Amino acid sequence: MLFLLNDRVLDLELPEHRLARRWRIIGCGDPTALRARDAVDFVRQVIDDVRGAGEDLTVECALDLAALIVAKTGANAAQFVPKASGPSEPRINSFAEEVLQIFRDAQDEAQSPWVTAVA
Repeated sequence: MLFLLNDRVLDLELPEHRLARRWRIIGCGDPTALRARDAVDFVRQVIDDVRGAGEDLTVECALDLAALIVAKTGANAAQFVPKASGPSEPRINSFAEEVLQIFRDAQDEAQSPWVTAVA
């Protein structure tokens, strides 16, 4: 499935399976105990921390965070909009696959390293 994380489209295969294998690495705690809001807050914190350090998310980290969002919300898009002060504002959405494919095609043309298929 395609997942839009901020301005990048990821090809996320079997998100629930990925989460089941990697939740300890992600550091989110047992995902079965998380509510959707907890998962979104966790992802927001990770993204804000990475931004604050002036770094970029690795592809693996982005796929892990996307898997968590999918598993807990069912959404296929999450944007974390920076604010002047305080934590970013999460916007969780579901887009038609065709819309995400258009974004992905544009990334492919730009040869972005973010478009990747990782189970």
